[in-house]
Amino acid sequence: MIKRYLSRFTHALNGLKFASLNDQGFRSQIYLGVLLLFICLAFLLPLTGTEILFILGAYALILITELQNSALEIALDKIHPEHNDHIKKSKDMAAASVLVAGLFLLTVLISLGLDRLFI
Repeated sequence: MIKRYLSRFTHALNGLKFASLNDQGFRSQIYLGVLLLFICLAFLLPLTGTEILFILGAYALILITELQNSALEIALDKIHPEHNDHIKKSKDMAAASVLVAGLFLLTVLISLGLDRLFI
């Protein structure tokens, strides 16, 4: 049983490694996360534990949706390499999930920034 869980963990790490090395979208999200860290350090300090959790949670949501978007694109491109309107719609919706996650993070940051300005 432990071997099975270790195998699953290894597959997950392999997925992160593949995304980090081969997926420009995922790497871009990592770079934006580092930039976000510097913005938070420069403008929003001090942060409470809850605020840190909101920022990290929203950022994790971006990474999760980006990984799912990339996985779906890879699978669909392999299954159906020709242009197909239904596949395009699926890819667009997966990309939209990344956008929604990014807007959520932006909302969190604006909320925290406004809180600092008016209190």
